[in-house]
Amino acid sequence: MSFERLSPLVKKSGSPLSVQEFHSRVNIVFHNYEAAQYDALHVDMWESLQEQMDLLVHDWFSKTSPKAPLKLLDIGCGTGLSTQKLLNTPVGPLVESIVLLDTSPKMLEQAQMKAVHWDKPYTVINGTIADLTGSFDVVIICSVLHHIPDLDTFIRHIDALLNPGGVIIHLQDPNGDYAQDNLFKEREKEFERLQAVQKVKRITDYFPKSIKHKINLFLGRKNYIDLINDALIREKTIKKRLTADEIWSVTDIHVESKNDSQARGISFAFFKQKLQNFTLLSHRSYGFYGVLKNDLPSAMQANESQWITENQLNGRNLACVWQKQ
Repeated sequence: MSFERLSPLVKKSGSPLSVQEFHSRVNIVFHNYEAAQYDALHVDMWESLQEQMDLLVHDWFSKTSPKAPLKLLDIGCGTGLSTQKLLNTPVGPLVESIVLLDTSPKMLEQAQMKAVHWDKPYTVINGTIADLTGSFDVVIICSVLHHIPDLDTFIRHIDALLNPGGVIIHLQDPNGDYAQDNLFKEREKEFERLQAVQKVKRITDYFPKSIKHKINLFLGRKNYIDLINDALIREKTIKKRLTADEIWSVTDIHVESKNDSQARGISFAFFKQKLQNFTLLSHRSYGFYGVLKNDLPSAMQANESQWITENQLNGRNLACVWQKQ
């Protein structure tokens, strides 16, 4: 379980909470502050997610023939973006009802603003998968798995909620099996070199980040990491402020960071082992330069499209569809 890796940080921050409580509160406060700007911050996901959702649904429909009515569960729904993209595929007309689940009330507010336009009955639940009852035909998990410390328990909960023949779609998580792949690392460095050449240097770029941050604080310019710390201190989750990397090592618990070099992303091999009563319908990857397609220059976008077409698997992100037997 990944919880225990947070113990040193809990102690360093002076938190009186258990590791599990600490992880939960930091996650909720972080995503509450991110909610209002999430879609703008991740504008690169809008087109990329639709492309991947189209491909995954095509793979699914080429191997099975799903029929209405389908009950859809979006776990960690965030702003509702992934459900919106899924409804744009041939799955959309088959969906009878939607449950939107998230631990962040502010994310759910954003999701509800989208859901009112879907012309589908929907339910919003502020909680975790352990709070759910009932059964579902489709479970979508987008950019969520790398936030879940105990994936074994998480998978068991999904299995219990999913009807026989039901489908799990997961995507937009770091591809753990290829994080250290030589070809991927070469492509990532190629993009980084291009970025360095194209970047126009400003005088402030030569200042250490810590100095720039102190100047901004002096001028009253708090970033969202400052605001998150303020909130965590007010509610007594922490006594000492956390750095951005420390916060991300909590929220993105399966992603390698400066504060946690043990994390390696989400492993397809792990899921294949844990989902033995499931059939794999699709296994894909994308982000072959370490970023999404919209962030690439045209020549690299063409390469990305080609590698997606060839179904190469060594991109930054993992995407799969599994069907319960």
